[in-house]
Amino acid sequence: MSGDEKESEFRKMINLNVSLLKLSGVIPCGKGFAGTNALASFAFACLSLYTISYIHELLTNSADLATVLEFFAMIIPVVGGQARFTILLWFRGNCQRMLETCEFFWSILKSQEKDFVRSYVSKTRRITCWYSASVVSTILFYAVFALLGSLAGQSHLELETKNHSGVGPSEDETALQATRQLPYVFFLEVTDTPWYEITYAIQIIAMFNVGFICVGVDMTGPLFILVTCGYFEAIRSRIENLHAMASLTISAPIIRMETSTRNMQLKNLRLCVIHHRMLLEFCKNIEHLMNVIFLMQLIGSTYSISLVGFKLVEDNPDKYKYITQLSIGVIQLLLCNWPADVLLTKSEAIGRAAYLVPWYQYPGHLRKPTSMLMIRGQRPVRLTAGKFVALSLQTFASMISTAASFFTVVRSVN
Repeated sequence: MSGDEKESEFRKMINLNVSLLKLSGVIPCGKGFAGTNALASFAFACLSLYTISYIHELLTNSADLATVLEFFAMIIPVVGGQARFTILLWFRGNCQRMLETCEFFWSILKSQEKDFVRSYVSKTRRITCWYSASVVSTILFYAVFALLGSLAGQSHLELETKNHSGVGPSEDETALQATRQLPYVFFLEVTDTPWYEITYAIQIIAMFNVGFICVGVDMTGPLFILVTCGYFEAIRSRIENLHAMASLTISAPIIRMETSTRNMQLKNLRLCVIHHRMLLEFCKNIEHLMNVIFLMQLIGSTYSISLVGFKLVEDNPDKYKYITQLSIGVIQLLLCNWPADVLLTKSEAIGRAAYLVPWYQYPGHLRKPTSMLMIRGQRPVRLTAGKFVALSLQTFASMISTAASFFTVVRSVN
């Protein structure tokens, strides 16, 4: 299989996540494609539009605490999404190189070892689909509720017109325009036909773009982490298979192995050490690229969950759209912590696998690479948010508890 075929095989396997990154302009759509910067500019413009709109609405409509909290519940995800997208866009060269590194690791795997990576990529794809479905559901709920609100207002106006036949045509048209509402806030008041219909369609298209961009950005870290878990699993399997193969083929003690078999074992062990060191360097690159993004996700999701929960306990007809928004916040928290927890476990498994082989029977030149694997396994990979919050399922539980505490404080103040 040629290098291009191997590359296309790996890219095809992670095609969903790569497509989302291409849509946002983080990675190029192809060689010679000139529209990458245009896609990035359009994505940034859509995010900026909603950021400005919600901040403007917050500053001009802060009559009570409930209204302020409602706008904050929308501002936090939008502003946080724009900040995370800007960081990833700024380091898009690093992101592209990390994808190439993943392709290199894929090219050196044996056919049976690729199944480990495929299993983790399959998990990534399912999470991406679940996340995308939550985002799409939220967008559609906002669009449908705005449309239903406009239709309800129109029906009420028609009933009032029948009861008061003296209302003039101009007054009727003005009242009809007043009942129209857009799915999302906008810093300009648009109620006239056809500008209302055009703005409504543009808002939906732009919000879908924003939603898929946020999914692509938030799934970049989990994609790299879970693919790395597959590679760690392949190295662990190699270490275990080396001893199993030696035990099956050689009846004498390992210390008396034939020279050719011993040299092959040494070569394979050294390859495991080299590839393991390269994976540890790759994990440092993940930490460098994603630690600030993870921190934004932790903080933004925690307080977004609290504010959305505050809206859910109210007698609100729009409760379903807040449920989908709450699920997005929980997913974002989970995306920070669960893959990092899996990576920690898989990196520890390398040292455990090296320790469980009969290294004490190995000659000196085989003990050294085995010892290196055991020593490295004592310091497993720990990803952080902002380089000071260790990511794990314990952190996920702690942030959910923090969100619940903040929700209690906000509700008591209100």
